[in-house]
Amino acid sequence: MKTKAIFFAGVIALLACQEMQAQIKYGVRTGLNFRTQSELGELWDNADIYPGFLVGGFLEYSVGASLSLQTELNYETKGEKYDNTLTGIKTTTKRDFDYLSVPLLVKGTFGKELGLTDKWNVTGFAGPYYGYLTSANAKTKIGSTKTDTDLDDHSEKSDWGAIFGGGVTYNLTNGCAIVAELRYEMGLGKIDKDDSDLRNKVIGLSVGYRF
Repeated sequence: MKTKAIFFAGVIALLACQEMQAQIKYGVRTGLNFRTQSELGELWDNADIYPGFLVGGFLEYSVGASLSLQTELNYETKGEKYDNTLTGIKTTTKRDFDYLSVPLLVKGTFGKELGLTDKWNVTGFAGPYYGYLTSANAKTKIGSTKTDTDLDDHSEKSDWGAIFGGGVTYNLTNGCAIVAELRYEMGLGKIDKDDSDLRNKVIGLSVGYRF
């Protein structure tokens, strides 16, 4: 009797493991960040939109026919760029903040509901993110003179906020998929110890491959 119980428990565990594997998808992504820093509640202020990059991986767990949870580990650049004129000389400052970020997103996936074929899906997602600062520096150009400044001691080590976005998925015949996404990252946490008003703001455009 004990042996049968162990056997059936093993079968149930194996089936549960296979079911979980069927519900889990993973992939990689890379793309561009269009970044700036501004006060809380503003998309941007006088700073320019400054291009950066992101690269990372994601794990998606299906919890229903159209609903899933997605977490990611990304390396991404944030920051700002602004120009000034000092005594008739143009001054350009670029502030680069590099983060390891971990979002947790609730994701909806729709296809046939929108009249699409099996090849295509449309997604929408939202959720919080947490970022850990790996480096921060400023590059200033005054005329032909360039200077680099380490900002690590003046920067908060963590960043957090909310992500909103959506995308399209093209399903391949091998069960994998090509994923394109557009997202907005709204920073809510203070990032600069010397300026409590600044927050990270990023529009990200990425392409990924889901296995």
